[in-house]
Amino acid sequence: MKSSSFITEELLRRCRKEQANQFERSRHRFDPASLNDRKELSLLVEQAIREGETYTSIARGHTHLGLTENDLNDLIGPEDVVRLRIERFQQC
Repeated sequence: MKSSSFITEELLRRCRKEQANQFERSRHRFDPASLNDRKELSLLVEQAIREGETYTSIARGHTHLGLTENDLNDLIGPEDVVRLRIERFQQC
């Protein structure tokens, strides 16, 4: 399955920056913008998974951004956890 590109370079850059600063931010005032960026990324990836994508296919569709499966695991969490969350919300 070939994933089309749906994650922007700017969003990925902001999420990576937020992740790199995670420990530093814990010592400073809360920044809702970085949380919103990760939420946006998570929602995009969840929608892609609902449409049949995997972390592997998403990463392949965004190689031009340097996105890897490890990035998705670090920024959003393990794919199986995302899938369980999707299943739980579909049952409601």
